[in-house]
Amino acid sequence: MRTLALLSAYAGALALGTYQTFYPTFDTGFANVQTERGDGMLNHLILENSWLALSDPDYRGTLATAPFFFPERYTIAYSENLFGSAPVYWALRLVTGHELAYAWWQIVCTALNFVALAVVCRWLRMPHALALTGAFVGAFAVVYADQIKHAQMIPRFYSPFVVYYAIVLVTEAEGKAKALNRMLGALFLQCLACVYTGWFLATGLAVFFPLLVALRPGSAGELRAFAVANKRRVGGILLLWAGAMLALFVPYILVNFGVTRTYEECYNLFPTPSAWFTGPKDARWSETLAQVRDPAPYECLLFSGFALYGLILAACVHLPLIGRDRRGPLWPAAAAALVTAALWVLFTMPASQTGESLWRVVRLIPGGNAIRVVSRVYVTVYLFGTMGMLLWLSSVLERPGLGWVRIALVPVLALLVWEQTGYHQESFSRKDFYPFVDQHAETLRGGDAGYVVPRFVDGEGLVSTGAYGEVFSMWVGMRANVPVVNGYSGRWPNDFPQPEGGALSDNELQVWLAGRYKGRVRRVDSEFPGVSSEVVIE
Repeated sequence: MRTLALLSAYAGALALGTYQTFYPTFDTGFANVQTERGDGMLNHLILENSWLALSDPDYRGTLATAPFFFPERYTIAYSENLFGSAPVYWALRLVTGHELAYAWWQIVCTALNFVALAVVCRWLRMPHALALTGAFVGAFAVVYADQIKHAQMIPRFYSPFVVYYAIVLVTEAEGKAKALNRMLGALFLQCLACVYTGWFLATGLAVFFPLLVALRPGSAGELRAFAVANKRRVGGILLLWAGAMLALFVPYILVNFGVTRTYEECYNLFPTPSAWFTGPKDARWSETLAQVRDPAPYECLLFSGFALYGLILAACVHLPLIGRDRRGPLWPAAAAALVTAALWVLFTMPASQTGESLWRVVRLIPGGNAIRVVSRVYVTVYLFGTMGMLLWLSSVLERPGLGWVRIALVPVLALLVWEQTGYHQESFSRKDFYPFVDQHAETLRGGDAGYVVPRFVDGEGLVSTGAYGEVFSMWVGMRANVPVVNGYSGRWPNDFPQPEGGALSDNELQVWLAGRYKGRVRRVDSEFPGVSSEVVIE
């Protein structure tokens, strides 16, 4: 009976969080898609491209080259490849169409975030109440739910295992080789799922691991002895995962060689003090806090409630006060995790969106100069901050004679969960995107190459141009199975023309394709359904 009750509690928390996060999808019977029409639909295109590359022998794209920015090769390296979470999408595509598969991919990946953190919390011998609460926050906190608009940020289910195996590697006497292998394997898989989250996880681990070793007496000597006694095995593990990382990142390095983000390109994308106290529309405390802080940009809505911040602050204050003789075996892990979270707040936080910060130095870490949305450091801050707080609470609850703490903790945890509810989730009707794509794909179908004017008007009269229009055009090309010159991603190919009037002229197409392609380009304009023209490239 106890097992059934516990499973019911976990299932109930998972169901509550899933509905709260995806209510626009569920309440409309999956008629709405819960994302935005730029990054969100680009991520869907990348997932569908990988499925078609594997399942359709006639498809003109590949795993490495999606059919946009024609005739460039290896175009996936302009963006995320999503290979670490794509198998979830592929499994869904076996049983449903591309529209529903994307909605369910979002839901399943979010559920996996919950399961991963719950499993790790229990492996760390936390009480079920803490494991359940931690998993809820780790999957459904407002900051995570808001980032569904950038779907590449959803799959984070490898990250808790990186932290767990780092702790095992340092604190356990046995199984260090297995822990090292699994820690690096989980880190690689998180990078494979999303380069952004992988980079911030790796740099977070680079702070957390040495802190953990330093805070646990004797750990450095134990690790040194282990490495000496197992040279070949340790060397093999390091070579294996270094090779895997090279295989993942070399295409990105080659395709984007010489391309960097300047510090100034990160303006309005920094996690300022105001950003850490700003949540999405209708989030708890949003009206109250709006009176005492500056507005934060769209990408910098990082607040997930006072209860979580309060518990993390309490852990930071109480942990150093615990006497050495009363510190449990996981005290170093809790302290290292909290310091890691604090340092990454410090490393990335300017006083204003155009101010100076330590990011100017930190961005020199390999890969850092490719980061533009610095506010995505929240994945590191919340992961390590939450883990540190949970480890601290777990150690406090283990001490005898503190029954009052358990009682006092109930309303605090209830408040923590409540603060993750009530916000407004963006969505739009599927019928305002996919049918329009298929309509114009019929006009493009059969062409050797294509260009779609990056503008369309949906059934509600909403005009999409710019990035939204380009992503729409890329979808038209993919559905028509015709590579298109259109493209949108983190960057453009070198010498790619930037249209002044919103669309490339025939002459601009000829200049771009000269020496790259000979043949005909079919031009489609959504304002003239069923009509196309041909541009000849000599």
